Amino acid sequence: MSIGRRISRIVRAKRTAVKEKSSDPIQTVDDAHRQQLDLVDKARRSVADLAANRHRLELLAGEAGAELDRLDRQASDAVNAGDDDGARAALRRSQTVAKRLETLTRQRDALDVQVRQLDSNLQRLETRVEDNGLRYQTLKARHGAAQAELGMQDALAGSGQAAAGAEAAARQAELEARRVQAQAAAHDELSWSDPNSRRIEEAFEELEASSAADRELERLKKRRPGD
Repeated sequence: MSIGRRISRIVRAKRTAVKEKSSDPIQTVDDAHRQQLDLVDKARRSVADLAANRHRLELLAGEAGAELDRLDRQASDAVNAGDDDGARAALRRSQTVAKRLETLTRQRDALDVQVRQLDSNLQRLETRVEDNGLRYQTLKARHGAAQAELGMQDALAGSGQAAAGAEAAARQAELEARRVQAQAAAHDELSWSDPNSRRIEEAFEELEASSAADRELERLKKRRPGD
């Protein structure tokens, strides 16, 4: 067999296996629900990661704000002390920090909007998956009830067939018993009509024994004292 034909047979076998595997509707429902749960988990991780990034930006913005306040106080103290050079240095540093704070604040606000949007989408997704889960459970329950009903019907049908078979066997056994009884009665009747049968011999032997006993009884009576 050529390699091409072998590959074709393998592909067809795999397709057939997939079709047979997907032929179970309950398994298909379970797989779909499990995929939805996986999507919910991924969405939760995405929201959590984005919220963590927003928190880090918020911390950096807070640090920049605190540094900006410190530089403003430093510049004010330098002005009060007549230190113009010190005041200029503090102000230049303050401008740089202010730009950094503006960037961090803008990024934090943008992430905050994304987090709220993703969180809202996550809630809708969770609600949808929960509703689908309930619907899937209902479908599975209905499917299980239908399977149980079908099994009960099969059991009743099988029981009826077994009962019919047992009834037929009982009738056959009754007929066989009647036949055997009739045959035994016929044999018994024939045994009395055959003078050479063991039944006749036993009857004669019993009769002779009875007659002998009667004769012996009469003899004993005659021998009683006083007679």
